[in-house]
Amino acid sequence: MNQGVVTVGSVLGGDFKILELLSSGGMGNVYVAEQLSTGSRRALKTMKPELLDTPKLRERFEQEARISGRIDSDHIVQVVSAGVDAATATPYMVMELLEGENLREYVRARGGLSRGEVAAIFDQLCHAISAAHAIGIVHRDLKPENIFLAKGRSARANV
Repeated sequence: MNQGVVTVGSVLGGDFKILELLSSGGMGNVYVAEQLSTGSRRALKTMKPELLDTPKLRERFEQEARISGRIDSDHIVQVVSAGVDAATATPYMVMELLEGENLREYVRARGGLSRGEVAAIFDQLCHAISAAHAIGIVHRDLKPENIFLAKGRSARANV
């Protein structure tokens, strides 16, 4: 396998089978993957192959994986695994796969937000940011596209 090349059907880290591309950003791609050891569907983020030879970007990606797992908040996506795939030399991080949409999509689809929705979103967002700041992390790209409104998974989630 080529360095950084990830395709549908690839297995990264010996445990995560790539099922489909979910999204693509400036630094990486996010895939839906199956965790073979548990059967769980996960989100798996990799660096784009053309960036792998840039040490500063590679370190930033690996640091993101380490740091994200340390933030104690229900409002931050949980990182469940991270590493560098031996066969492709591709850094990756594996997160819980959430259902929902980003804030930009949500607002566009509804034409705006009620005061109650704004208050609920900002309450959770402030909790997440405070938890990150508590361990010395500053989010450098906070924008509606990077705020994900996940469907709740508890009995009270949609009350």
